[in-house]
Amino acid sequence: MGYNIFKELWYFKKSFIFWFIPIAASPLPIYFGVAETDFYKEAACAYVVIIMAFYWMFEVVPLAVTALIPLILYPVMGVQPSGDVSKNYLKDTNVLFLGGLMVAVAIEHVNLHKRIALRVLLVVGSQPRWLMLGFMIATAFLSMWISNTATTAMMTPIGAAVLAELFKEEDEQAAKDDVMLKVRGESNGGLELETMDVEGQTHVYDSVEGENATKEQQQQEDEPELQGKQSSRRQSMQKGLMLCIAYAANIGGTATLTGTSPNLIVSEQMEILFPNSPGVDFATWFFFAAPGMVITLILAWLWLSTIFVGCRCAEDCACCGQKKRSGAEDVIRKAYDELGPISFAEGGVIFHFLLLVLLWFFRDLKFVDLGDRQAGWAYYFNRGYVTDATPAIIVSFALFMFPSKPPRFLCCRSKDVYHVGSDEEKPGPVPGLLDWPTVHTKMPWHIVLLLGGGFALADGVEKSGLSEWLGDQFSKLAGIEAWTICLIVCIGVAVFTEVASNVTATSIFIPILAKMAEGVCVNPYYLMVPAGIAASFAFMLPVATPPNAIVFSYGGIKVSDMVKTGFLMNLTSLLVLMVSINTLGVPIYNLNTFPDWAVCRSGALGAANSTINPTTMTTTL
Repeated sequence: MGYNIFKELWYFKKSFIFWFIPIAASPLPIYFGVAETDFYKEAACAYVVIIMAFYWMFEVVPLAVTALIPLILYPVMGVQPSGDVSKNYLKDTNVLFLGGLMVAVAIEHVNLHKRIALRVLLVVGSQPRWLMLGFMIATAFLSMWISNTATTAMMTPIGAAVLAELFKEEDEQAAKDDVMLKVRGESNGGLELETMDVEGQTHVYDSVEGENATKEQQQQEDEPELQGKQSSRRQSMQKGLMLCIAYAANIGGTATLTGTSPNLIVSEQMEILFPNSPGVDFATWFFFAAPGMVITLILAWLWLSTIFVGCRCAEDCACCGQKKRSGAEDVIRKAYDELGPISFAEGGVIFHFLLLVLLWFFRDLKFVDLGDRQAGWAYYFNRGYVTDATPAIIVSFALFMFPSKPPRFLCCRSKDVYHVGSDEEKPGPVPGLLDWPTVHTKMPWHIVLLLGGGFALADGVEKSGLSEWLGDQFSKLAGIEAWTICLIVCIGVAVFTEVASNVTATSIFIPILAKMAEGVCVNPYYLMVPAGIAASFAFMLPVATPPNAIVFSYGGIKVSDMVKTGFLMNLTSLLVLMVSINTLGVPIYNLNTFPDWAVCRSGALGAANSTINPTTMTTTL
């Protein structure tokens, strides 16, 4: 009876949380409001943060709907005017995200992403170990530019088709064995009828029947064991390949600023909380995160291939395994050939994609010292006017105008005569590489609201004074070495991301970490950038990220399988991240000094130009 009650309550957990959290946290603003203290705004903002954190964590309502709460509670509770809150929902970073997504939609629209993936698989071959590496390389590269969810959704059915060909012979043999078992069972039944018709052979029949039954029972016991060995081998490879796709999608998105939403949140929060800081642009993020991504990807491949493929040198050699697994390569080759030669539209998208990447890289080269002159094409315009969002929108706009087929004009017009029933098109304007119905259908609009809600939440934390109060509280941690704080922060974010979305984790933690950095007198980059990357290291649970959920439903993977492989993946990824921030991060983000655009609240630093020892990462005068 008690179990049924709890089971019924569990079905209504979202409704319970929806009402319980606002009521339970209500004493916070009520007490400080009645007392008429100067801390009311901070308390009201903390009340909103608590509600959004729980709503995001348990997905009481859709995540994008929860992101609209600041538009309601901030004005009503006197934290911020509605006009100021609304500005956060379409900031420069949102525009950058929209531009990047439009280019990603164009890549998907012309099937360029599928061509890239299949080409990589053809290069690496069809042997299981290298096939896993090929899937990981293709998935990680695509995740750098298009959404992790779209990449995983595309790669997963390709992986399933390749697996079917890899174990085609074993499946056929198992089917034959099943047929033979049925035939033997029918033969024994016929023998039984014939023996029963013969008089005086009852005793003989009983002994024969017993012998046949014993043999059949033994065969039935041996056969599942043989099939179990075959199926377990296939299941192991299937789990490994599917997890390779999911993990590579999570890892690949960390390499570029537009690769995943947490990266953009870090960039925008730097501008909100530290308006005088250099910020985070595409080039600096890539040069810091890409090497770590490559190392993490290689370690993930070694770990997954060891677990699910093992050391099978004899089967991986050409003389033993190539003939068996040629069918998988045939499937990949057939799928690639069906795409045909590179079309005019694919070439146009490739041109625009490369143009966008070059514009991003060379917009502002902060790490290039040219003396008094700044490096980058953006400095030919008014300083601060051109951001990474500008080239993203330029290229996106051009995709709607650039023709998807060679234009038919003047001398070519006479050739384009329309015939009924033919495949030829009527002469006239050629459609562009992108059209609005395609963008409207494939664009994840909810992410824009989700990002905006995080920015609005952080802006309220800053404007209400809650961030300053948090900074003062964290100043008590100034005696702890910075690398220890960074490690604890990354572990905490990675664990939190296992049960909540990475956007939720970064939206909640990044504003707090910014003030924590000021509280302990550590360069804010040292905590904020690793925390943003750690939010993508969610490998242990299916609910952690959409790629995990997709492969969980596709590959027959158990939660225990993900926990077992994901735990070491988390440790390895965090280790690589800690090494990266203490090596590459020092010159790229100038971590050996406490910046003058931040405020040290612990009093450990006596001047703005005080330094931080990059080897121990402890603050010194």
